[in-house]
Amino acid sequence: MKHDALERPSITNELLLQVFDLPVSFHRCLVPITGGVTSALMLSQAIWISQGVEQTAEGWFARSQDQWTEETGLSRWEQETARRALRGAGFLEERRAGMPAKLWFRVRAESVWQALRANAERPMNEGGR
Repeated sequence: MKHDALERPSITNELLLQVFDLPVSFHRCLVPITGGVTSALMLSQAIWISQGVEQTAEGWFARSQDQWTEETGLSRWEQETARRALRGAGFLEERRAGMPAKLWFRVRAESVWQALRANAERPMNEGGR
């Protein structure tokens, strides 16, 4: 048996750039208040997007399912579960508007801040921080 056939291709800089896209990061402190990594990731992305929204938009921004997937890697089902959790916690508002209708989002920053503060004030043995 020849060993040449079993050799792995060399990893080049070009190959690494093709394989490794932009990293997806999120704020770890959001995990305990959102209930999980998926919701924390979506909320982190929504906060990041909100920072670039014009004042006249009052915090609202449009994102399609495909855009969320491209930006976060979350599947449709993961997005829907995260959105439901974030709406339920009062961290994210949604509305449909326009023709054709687009889904618009707004982070409820005060609610997020209050939840973060409450979590930080809880003793460590109760799941705080």
